[in-house]
Amino acid sequence: MHSDFTLFLRKHPSGKKVVFYYAYDEEGVRRGPWTTKCLNKTLARNYCHKLIRKGALIPDGRKPLTFAEYAEGFWERGSVYVENQESRAYISDSYMATSKSILEHQIMPFFGKVPLEKITSPDVNKWLLGFSKREARPEGGGKEPKRYKNTYANSAFRTLNVMLQEAVRRGLLQTNPCANVRRLKNDRKDIEILTVEEVQRLFPENYRAVWGGKEIAYAANRLASLTGMRAGEILGLRGEFVFDDYILVCGQYGQYGYKGHTKTRENRTIPVMPEMMALLRKLTEHNGRDFVFSLDGGVTPVSRNNLYMGLREALNKIGIDDAEIKRRGLTLHGWRHFLNTELQRLGLTVPQVQSVTGHRSDRMTEWYSHPDARQLEDVVKAQEAIAGISRPDEARETASGGTAGFRIVKRTDGGVSAIAG
Repeated sequence: MHSDFTLFLRKHPSGKKVVFYYAYDEEGVRRGPWTTKCLNKTLARNYCHKLIRKGALIPDGRKPLTFAEYAEGFWERGSVYVENQESRAYISDSYMATSKSILEHQIMPFFGKVPLEKITSPDVNKWLLGFSKREARPEGGGKEPKRYKNTYANSAFRTLNVMLQEAVRRGLLQTNPCANVRRLKNDRKDIEILTVEEVQRLFPENYRAVWGGKEIAYAANRLASLTGMRAGEILGLRGEFVFDDYILVCGQYGQYGYKGHTKTRENRTIPVMPEMMALLRKLTEHNGRDFVFSLDGGVTPVSRNNLYMGLREALNKIGIDDAEIKRRGLTLHGWRHFLNTELQRLGLTVPQVQSVTGHRSDRMTEWYSHPDARQLEDVVKAQEAIAGISRPDEARETASGGTAGFRIVKRTDGGVSAIAG
């Protein structure tokens, strides 16, 4: 048995929170929502009781709820949808901002004035197919219009699907119009990763021959080539998380500043070969426990563009021009594709690779949550193979297959490390 009404808070773009209500008609069907114009639920409840006494809880002749009215404040912190989702999983600022932009620029112009209950599967399908005919806003202030890619159209479709599924959950729709619409075929551009030979030419012993004076861009890209760290994780690396033979990846830095967690909210320990550790220690001498890749003493990290421009110029230096960079899709994120491919080619297991790159999978096993010295050594050996560094095995390994000159030390973060001595 339903009560006569239910109340909920809705946050407006201005940040103001207002109480809305749903009401149930004689057949028990939920209607609304309607605003009470009240700022707290006590006043809103009194407002609704006054409407009941007047017999006006369900307004006569009210126009159907439009998609624009339903969507108001949907992608804001504190909205009904966000609060419901965040009770189960974290929603990042970047995801919220992207969804809000898609709503404003792609969904509202087509569905904003349409009554929510009148949106149909053919409407959604027509809208989705229309992306191939609509002109995308030129990038970087350019004048030449471009067509939207299917991958972007599918991303917009996912946003609309989330919103309409939420309308079903709230009882505003009986079914989700997106349910019977298929996504467009994938037209994501294939990435042609760098070869190991190209990578070794990119990072010569005398790095200045290729990178000039851009030591930070050089060190950051080399670390990415050996660890597959995301650009935000590279920028967010702090000196306090650089240890003797490994780094702890537990933060990221992006357009919303520093976040003390990774994209997946799972920290990971990555062993790093000695030459790379020497580079990191050199940077921490200047920046201490703060941001490693910084030009202001560790207060803030360098920009992502700083790392990319350094990479682009270095690629040009070894004979890969801008046209080929674009054709092959060579970006900072491409290091993740490169390392994932090379580690598996060099014989590391899928769980070992995932422990380095931070990819999630059901195949990630419990035993690798606490890698032993031999497993750490496998990663370092692979890094050295990628870097073209060769060391005699007998100088590294004991007869039993362990790591020469290393001992296993339990860390405060629950893992273990192979420490010299």
